[in-house]
Amino acid sequence: MSQNLKFESSKSKEHIAAVFNFNTEAFTGSQDFEWTKENIEKEIKAGWQLVSVKSGKEIICALFIKQESKALLTKNTPLKINHQGNGYSHLIKEFYETYAKDNGLAEVYNYCPADNFRMISLNEGHNYAKTGKSLGENNKMVEWVKKI
Repeated sequence: MSQNLKFESSKSKEHIAAVFNFNTEAFTGSQDFEWTKENIEKEIKAGWQLVSVKSGKEIICALFIKQESKALLTKNTPLKINHQGNGYSHLIKEFYETYAKDNGLAEVYNYCPADNFRMISLNEGHNYAKTGKSLGENNKMVEWVKKI
């Protein structure tokens, strides 16, 4: 497993296009989010920060993060299929928690699809707990929290 992931954030049209194109190359859609440039820009306007995760020069995942009060809110796309099983999801969780600590935040919230069993298992393995709340259309996104 390579430990060299790079996390990049930008609101530029080029960055949004690169992250959008990563997704169309990786899979046709996200379970919780209709993947269009317009929806990505809508998330950014709603206060979410778009972060690309790169292994070398290749974008392998996209994250949305948002600071709210003393908490970091997080959600992400699945990893590209050829990068799954390499421990990158654990490194993304570590990124979230380090970011929260570095910014004086007390909690990390993660929103994942109710039927994404890999993400549910990952959340449980990193000591996140379900809050009982849901997010999104038809409450498809389950809220998890970890105290930092």
